[in-house]
Amino acid sequence: MGMSYAPHNSPRIVVSCIFALIVILCIPRASAALIAYEPFEYPAGTPLVGATNGFGFDEPWRPGGFNAHIFNLAHMKPGALTYPSLATKGTNHLQIQAVPDGITEIHGIARFFSTNLAVAGATFYLSFLHRPDAHEEYSSVVLGTGDPDELSIGKSGSVNVYHISQRGGTGRALSDVEAVVGRTVFRVVKLEFKDGPDRFTLYMNPTPGKPEPTSGVVKDDLNLEFAEGITLYSRGAWSVDEIRLGHTWSDVTPAARPSDSK
Repeated sequence: MGMSYAPHNSPRIVVSCIFALIVILCIPRASAALIAYEPFEYPAGTPLVGATNGFGFDEPWRPGGFNAHIFNLAHMKPGALTYPSLATKGTNHLQIQAVPDGITEIHGIARFFSTNLAVAGATFYLSFLHRPDAHEEYSSVVLGTGDPDELSIGKSGSVNVYHISQRGGTGRALSDVEAVVGRTVFRVVKLEFKDGPDRFTLYMNPTPGKPEPTSGVVKDDLNLEFAEGITLYSRGAWSVDEIRLGHTWSDVTPAARPSDSK
């Protein structure tokens, strides 16, 4: 006996298939969440050393950094750093004062991640807001705990454009964005760890919520063996806010929703 079909059931079958497809598409897909986040959500006037907010870190902020011997210049200030369309949190930001005239020391405060990022084949993204508060001297977020192989994402005292380099200023890969006192910039670095020299790509002022740009400022002459933490490393006056570390571009460049406010 041959198989018979029931044409009157076809619409129901089609509707069921469409419904199942909609359900599948609406199920939230597992996405890479932030690995670490420091929104600097601390009371105005408090020092950074000993602060513990955020997540993805193994310890509070502490004195640190190569040859850094000053640790008391970083305090929370009223008002958040902002960048158009970027999602932010909190109402204050961190400001680091310039090292006083006549003192040759470096200011450094560090915090370790919960893991070492420097694994061959791994890719991460790091973003933060940076505002120079004076022309003189350098300021940077330094990634790594090796000597001297650390990645500096900063502003130089001698070249007034943002760049990435080895800590200490060697091997600079310069952007075309000038550092202007009082102007906040949004900085994102793609971290691609390899066997041998790693590849780091700096993007200046990308649009939050949009895809990763097709090109940026590339540095590929540094083998970063240890990437276990970050250091706020400087002699100049500057402000920093919204440090994010994630697996994907979208993790660290979230767009603000209309209802969001900082």
